[in-house]
Amino acid sequence: MDGTPAQGSLQEDGGGLCLPKTVNGSYVAGTALVPATNTITVDINVATAGTYNIYTDTINGYHFYGTGNFTANGMQTITLSGSGTPLVQGNNVFTVFFDSTECDITVQVLPAGAGGPAVFALAGAGGACTTPVIAGNYIIGTALGSSNTVTLSVNVTTIGTYNVTTTAVNGMTFSSGPGTFTATGAQTIVLTGSGTPTGTAGVSNIPVTAGTSTCNFQITTTAGSVFSFNCASAVVNGTYQAGTLLNASNTVNVNVNVTTAGPYNISTTSTNGMVFTASGTFASTGSNPIQLIGSGTPVAAGTSNIPTPGTPSCTFPVTVVAAASVTWKFTVGATTYQGVNDSISYDNTTAPPLILVDHYGTNAASDLYNLAFLDIAGGVTANETYNSNVNLATTLANAGYFYYFGGGIELEAADPTATPGVNIIIKVTSHNTATKTIIGTFSGTAHDYTSNTTKTVSNGSFTIVYP
Repeated sequence: MDGTPAQGSLQEDGGGLCLPKTVNGSYVAGTALVPATNTITVDINVATAGTYNIYTDTINGYHFYGTGNFTANGMQTITLSGSGTPLVQGNNVFTVFFDSTECDITVQVLPAGAGGPAVFALAGAGGACTTPVIAGNYIIGTALGSSNTVTLSVNVTTIGTYNVTTTAVNGMTFSSGPGTFTATGAQTIVLTGSGTPTGTAGVSNIPVTAGTSTCNFQITTTAGSVFSFNCASAVVNGTYQAGTLLNASNTVNVNVNVTTAGPYNISTTSTNGMVFTASGTFASTGSNPIQLIGSGTPVAAGTSNIPTPGTPSCTFPVTVVAAASVTWKFTVGATTYQGVNDSISYDNTTAPPLILVDHYGTNAASDLYNLAFLDIAGGVTANETYNSNVNLATTLANAGYFYYFGGGIELEAADPTATPGVNIIIKVTSHNTATKTIIGTFSGTAHDYTSNTTKTVSNGSFTIVYP
């Protein structure tokens, strides 16, 4: 792959959550993570094979990271290894970064001294599960998806991890996936359905076992509707841009010809990182309008022909425009600031070999941005960090600098003689000397001169291609 960075997009559920949301291992405050067992799993739709660095921000003293080589395009599942030590218990929401895309995944940390499997009992054990909440349509011959869930009540006596999976009944299986109870007493677990309902329409009794307790919940399957798409009627709404997550404005209005009324679950296959779904009930036969909701992140610019399910199938076109040029971005509060590099310097001519990486940038509003870091040993290698609170007059160490002016704020994080009490931490995640490309992240605190307060800077990322 000659070191060429891979391109593609993280897969997520349309609400910013990573797909799949798989977290492995136990997370206990004060206990160091084991990279081999404390992992998270994400899916990548690879548009261009090559080397990859997939990473999260650092929260509560730990983070996740993975590197490697994509040798082929298409959907790939990647495991990120955990590193560090969780400081306190609670729910930590990590942002996963790859190429120009990101998604979120939540990790639960148990209190110090806890760990291992939870002890809990299902409400209604020995009979019918107590008031199960069942969501979604269950149609013979139609695969279950993320909308097919069952919420069950449990009583927790010992906090810890859990993973509940039912046996298959009439083609359907329900699973919680790995989870963690952080409190005792009355709690709930959510099981998500998979598989495809088989047999005849009716009621299926699903037994679920947790520890020594078992209860049953009922799923009612239906024959479902029969219909075909009229793709010529499709009206595509919203803007589709490579590398930009679809939202509620990305819809497709289309007519379908219904020959048998009833419930429906519609999902297209993933095409260029996009999926379109709809569910409901057709009350009558004939031509019926529906609206498909888009999710996912388009990978490549161009026209994508989206195939519809059913027989006969047809396609409707979705035009994706080229990705916006963004080489740096960061978030303050609810606002994300981003733009492109205007000038870059990479000075390794000093002796000893102190390398200064300095890049400036602007965005559409002509705001000013500057991020710089000084490597005292030379090299600028992956996983090195640079702190802005280093006073180079007294301490020779890796140092950083951050400045931004615009959008009603003026932020700076420099050595403590200039801006005491704040610190931006810059981390290099990769340095490809062949392509002269440095990729990294930054976060921390900066002084805001407009309000004379300290502001938190998060989700900072940058790409530098130096001369």
